[in-house]
Amino acid sequence: MEERKKPTTVAMLKLSKEQIGKLKSKANEDTPYKNTTRPYSRYEAVAGHMWRCASKARGHVNNQLTRLHIPVDFRNRMQPPLPRDYFGNANLRQAAITTAGELLSNPLAYASSKIREAVEKVTDEYVRSYLALIKNLPDVSIHRNFHTVGCALGGFFGNPNMEITSWTSMSIYDADFGLGKVIHMGPATMGFDGKSFLVPGRDESITAALCLQTEHIDTFKKLFYEEI
Repeated sequence: MEERKKPTTVAMLKLSKEQIGKLKSKANEDTPYKNTTRPYSRYEAVAGHMWRCASKARGHVNNQLTRLHIPVDFRNRMQPPLPRDYFGNANLRQAAITTAGELLSNPLAYASSKIREAVEKVTDEYVRSYLALIKNLPDVSIHRNFHTVGCALGGFFGNPNMEITSWTSMSIYDADFGLGKVIHMGPATMGFDGKSFLVPGRDESITAALCLQTEHIDTFKKLFYEEI
């Protein structure tokens, strides 16, 4: 609980199209963790990179377990898939888990492989089992992790863990609220250490909005760009 009390800082870190390409290439190099089915995606590459940088910036010892929480959209993972005009959230949180020693001693492809492994567990059967479990809980309020009644503080993903939510598939700049073209879109609040969003830019860039403990943020920024 002490981790919750430590001061945090929010950073907005931009990755250019070229930098994203370098991370994807790095994740897909010929290593023991290379995936032969399909290349690792930009999310798997960027999130894996951030996970490694956070673990190193936080100074984790080798046997420290660390989790990367991943919100997984299951609209198209259901059989049959949810209707295309379905409006609302359809996601659940998965976690890629490893030790800091394994995460940092192996190449970026290892982190990307752990992310893919976690996401691929979200099948139709898995989702239905998850929903059945939630349905049969006598009280679901203790499991809420958003800013809702019964959960005013939201979820905590702090040290040694983090969460990276991707908004890169959202048609942000096509939105029309009657006030002209969208200039910027980003998270309104990020109150917890380890919380992060990947926000797309108009120029195929990505901005990583990250909340991290103040004592670790400068080291993270340095590693974030130096280790691309």
